[in-house]
Amino acid sequence: MPNNIEIIAEVAQGYEGSEKLSDLLTTAAIKSGADSVKFQLVFADELATPDYVWYDLFKTLEMDETIWQGLAQRIHDNNQLLYFDVFGFKSLAAANRIGADGVKLSTTEFYNIDLMKEALQTFDKVIVSVGGIPESDIDEVVQGLLQQYKEKICLIYGFQAEPTPLDQNNLLKLRTLSDKYPDFKLGFMDHSDGANSDAYNLSLVALGLGVNVIEKHITLDRSLEIEDYVSGLSPDNFIQFSYQIKRYAQALGQSSLELTDLEVEYRNKAVKLVVATHDIAAGTVITKDDVALKRSGKEMTGTPIRSLDEILGETVNVDISVNNPVYKAQL
Repeated sequence: MPNNIEIIAEVAQGYEGSEKLSDLLTTAAIKSGADSVKFQLVFADELATPDYVWYDLFKTLEMDETIWQGLAQRIHDNNQLLYFDVFGFKSLAAANRIGADGVKLSTTEFYNIDLMKEALQTFDKVIVSVGGIPESDIDEVVQGLLQQYKEKICLIYGFQAEPTPLDQNNLLKLRTLSDKYPDFKLGFMDHSDGANSDAYNLSLVALGLGVNVIEKHITLDRSLEIEDYVSGLSPDNFIQFSYQIKRYAQALGQSSLELTDLEVEYRNKAVKLVVATHDIAAGTVITKDDVALKRSGKEMTGTPIRSLDEILGETVNVDISVNNPVYKAQL
């Protein structure tokens, strides 16, 4: 993962409870260039009451565990990670049996502290959504529970407005979260419209704000309008998305202000040096008439002086020819 950026291909509910569709989406995710694949592992009765508007849909998402195990094997054989959104202890236990590498607790489960505790005790990787959660509530959960598990947690920000309008993403919140919770990995859920260029560019902006994880929906074909397609990219487009993220992640480089070798080379070419404006005899006390700042084509044979303040009033101990750099050892 370049610069430790993890890309999650988010299937979500796009498999629609179909073994065939699940298999096709897994194939797409495996070829997508993503590092991880994520599904929502749904049991209707632990997620909603029967009178809830999407209860019947949730019921159709329930699949036999052996199907999930087969998908998990394929994903792991491709050296990718498998995550599940879980919505209760039943789906959490199932995710563990299936062999998931981690789980995500969406905004739906943010206040389910007992489930959060169990997830943190069960898995080495837990993604916690803070999208739509007030700052005070995030603080309370971080200080009360999450801080002690900081090495295994990613706090992920974003929300789905099907799709989320560009000007409502508020990506500067990522910087605030990074500054406020520096001990945690940080992620972004990209719910931009999969039909336009925002789907490729929004996550690049998030990349520059210090995220470690980017989650983006994948779908088979947007024209099919299968579940969760709105923010989704088709397989070919997801490959392009992954390539773009990984390519530009390299540009992030290091955060240290220490100069790299190329920066040192650039500085040596670009910065002016103190050079003699005329032949200077040994024993001369340097004045402004003796030296100037210029770029020099001479091969460096010592430590150059880059500031006039370092040399004015100093005495040179050797003869220096016109246009030659003055070195510290010559003072």
